Amino acid sequence: MRFVDSTIFIKWVSASKKRLKIDEAISGYVLHKISRGEAALTTTLVKDKVLIWLSRYKASRLTRFLEAFKSLISLKLVAPTLEHEEKAAEMYGRYSLGISDLINLAVMKSYGITEIYSSDKGFDQIPWVKRIFENLTEESEFKEFLDTLKLKGIKISELY
Repeated sequence: MRFVDSTIFIKWVSASKKRLKIDEAISGYVLHKISRGEAALTTTLVKDKVLIWLSRYKASRLTRFLEAFKSLISLKLVAPTLEHEEKAAEMYGRYSLGISDLINLAVMKSYGITEIYSSDKGFDQIPWVKRIFENLTEESEFKEFLDTLKLKGIKISELY
């Protein structure tokens, strides 16, 4: 099981559906994998961070995001506890990550999760975490996903 960071949701919901940058396509692919049954976990903190971002920049997509989020039945949603927040506070300053990312790391650790779907390279400094993002372009299913998007008339920018 992998953890899903807010960057995945934000990149996908903020993308122009006529022309996708490659990182937006990768984010869409992650959500596609989860919609097809891949087990994943995220936190209410991630969901709320996306909602706050949407309320500031793309308010018209709030309801659509929540509906799409609820449809991801293989995505487990958990609430961070005070214990997770205390562990995050202990890590604060050791890594150049914000407190919400550190709380999510504490949640990951408590669930035994060592891989995270994220475009945030800040997670690369965490020795026990493997960030999964750019390497997804090597999966054969990714090319199939891009082909499906292209059939729908969506152009993909190949540059990162």
